[in-house]
Amino acid sequence: MDVTLNELQRETIEVEHYTASLFTAYISGAGLSAIVNTAAGLLGNPVIVFDASFKIVAHSGQEDIDDYLWNENIRKGYCSYDFIAAVNRMESVRRGKQTDAAYEVTCEETANTKLISKIKVGGKQVGNVLLLGCKSTFRPRDPELLAIAATILAEEMGKSSYYRNAKNIKVEDFICGLLDQQPQDPGSIRDRMLSAGLKFGTQLLVLLFDLTRYEGSGRYDDYLRERLQQLFPGSPCSYYEGRIVMIHDGNLSKELARSRQLQQFLDQTGITIGLSSMFSSLTQCRMHYLQALSAIRISRILCPGQQLTYYADVQLYELLSAEVMSGEEQVYRHPELLKLQEYDAAHQSTLYHTFFVYLKNNRNMQLASDELYVHRNTLRYKLDHIARLLDTDFSDSEKMLAYYVSYKVADFCEKAREQQLAAVRGV
Repeated sequence: MDVTLNELQRETIEVEHYTASLFTAYISGAGLSAIVNTAAGLLGNPVIVFDASFKIVAHSGQEDIDDYLWNENIRKGYCSYDFIAAVNRMESVRRGKQTDAAYEVTCEETANTKLISKIKVGGKQVGNVLLLGCKSTFRPRDPELLAIAATILAEEMGKSSYYRNAKNIKVEDFICGLLDQQPQDPGSIRDRMLSAGLKFGTQLLVLLFDLTRYEGSGRYDDYLRERLQQLFPGSPCSYYEGRIVMIHDGNLSKELARSRQLQQFLDQTGITIGLSSMFSSLTQCRMHYLQALSAIRISRILCPGQQLTYYADVQLYELLSAEVMSGEEQVYRHPELLKLQEYDAAHQSTLYHTFFVYLKNNRNMQLASDELYVHRNTLRYKLDHIARLLDTDFSDSEKMLAYYVSYKVADFCEKAREQQLAAVRGV
């Protein structure tokens, strides 16, 4: 019993000493470096701090770090997009993101075990503190001690924007600030933009690169960053909320966006892109980032294999309420189109689909008959039948638009429900 009490006392003293030492480093005013080096000395292993955009903002002595990947990250001052994508695919990282406790990460690429604790300011994660098992194996109490270090680091990082500006304001910090909706008055944005060495016109687009299916083939270098600069020269980008965000200055036509060079890049990497509508003021950057995000989300439902989607092409579906999405068919389908479905079910015909193809081709008989692989006279006969069932002569443009929108909405809702059911079944 006395032995147990002595052990508890030793653990308590250790935690108190550790906390006091870190707090002393904090109040010294020497910044993140002092806290990190103190933590590394107490924990007996190297410590690295990187912010939410995966830039290295502080680290202990590099001579103690024998992990070549992290040595390279420190040398560059940031983690490559390829490195980030690979890390986010690790099962241990995915599990760790679901908890507030420190978590251990194992990586096949390097032998060292890693311990990570999140750094939060005002309830928002602003970075991570990493403990590398280079010099000694982790002790059972190390996760708790690293979490204490994360708390002290959060106090330092929360005092100002130092953690974003350790090496002067950079391009990625500027973009993250726009997306976080930091001071949005034009004067502040202009000053920060000039400090970052950037200049923008008035024809802006947000391009969002989704890395969910990224095939990096074991890359940890700057392949992605370099390829994006080749494809979109002069367009700055940043890692944000698990994706790469780019602000493109100038019109990006569909022909250019779907160029052979870009398509080859998308095919090789598995990356998908969402493009916002055009805007003229950087104060609108957050809104157009959300547009690009919606373009990716909606495209996954409508056409899962599509790798590039313009928000303008799918904007209609953004208007659908949750009630419409989850409701019965009669909620979102034009009641007159139900007549065609009922007739098809009773007579094994395809009038419902035929009418959709006709409307989709802007009521062009030749284009519709070509797509349906039927003779024009056959199509004409079917359309006459549809006109009688719907009691219309197709001359009412408003009604034709209502029919077409109903088709599009019904198709989208059905695909969304199918994906939801597949997710529930674990397919």
